[in-house]
Amino acid sequence: MQSRLALASTLAAVVATGGLVAAACGGSPTVTPVTNTPPVIESLAIGARAEADRPIQIAATVKDAETSLSQLTYTWAASPQNGIFSGSSISGSQALIMWRPPKGEKTPDLYTVTLTVSEAYTSAGQAKQNSVSSSTTVHYNDSPAEMKTLGYDFLVYKFGNFNVSPAEAVSNFSDNCRGKAAELDQIETNRQDFHILGASFPAPVATLDGSLTAGTVEGPCTFEDIPKSGPNVGHREFVSGTCLLTTVYENFRWFLCDSFFNPPYNTTPVSLRGRVPGKPYQPYSE
Repeated sequence: MQSRLALASTLAAVVATGGLVAAACGGSPTVTPVTNTPPVIESLAIGARAEADRPIQIAATVKDAETSLSQLTYTWAASPQNGIFSGSSISGSQALIMWRPPKGEKTPDLYTVTLTVSEAYTSAGQAKQNSVSSSTTVHYNDSPAEMKTLGYDFLVYKFGNFNVSPAEAVSNFSDNCRGKAAELDQIETNRQDFHILGASFPAPVATLDGSLTAGTVEGPCTFEDIPKSGPNVGHREFVSGTCLLTTVYENFRWFLCDSFFNPPYNTTPVSLRGRVPGKPYQPYSE
């Protein structure tokens, strides 16, 4: 009977010490390590595209042989900029998180999202930890900023620079938009009939549709040039109005699609052909 009680006492000691067993007669303890397999991240799912400052859900399918998912530790990170992770939860076999990508970063870009799952346990009286990581990539866009940059680059640095060829000037227009060919024709006329000295587009406003796949960039614009023929040949002149550029989202980046110019009330569209980019102001039509 006494030996059975001693055996029961020894087993209790094993449980209490995580594998560390004291010798029955005061000898050195016997160490019994605990076998604990690391967690497994079976999948890490996020949409193909992440928009700046708009929350997106990330789901990880996780398994662990010894520990429930709620007792594991989940560490989320994103690169090249972290953004904000919030609202961690467990649903069935999935660990869920909401990620708000940062605003004002390089766009377009490719981000890497990484999950590290950690499991704490005790073996032979010592604190131990298993950790595993998994990563996935997602395309990042700060669409309003990207669209405004495209519009400004086209009007000021490309159309507004006589040294930029017509082909290069329309390099950021989509090949799937008819507006590209029309704009190329306008710029070829501009280079032939005017010596353009510069352009300004100081306060563009970007607007997106609900699907985030099309939009507009609109704002006041001014063009400075010297006509090469006609009654004002050789004289520096200015034309001001409102420029509107349509945009389209393709292959995880934005392109220009078409351009329009709303001229002053006393200016005819015919007199502006080639002098300003685009066609008479008719938003969303080609």
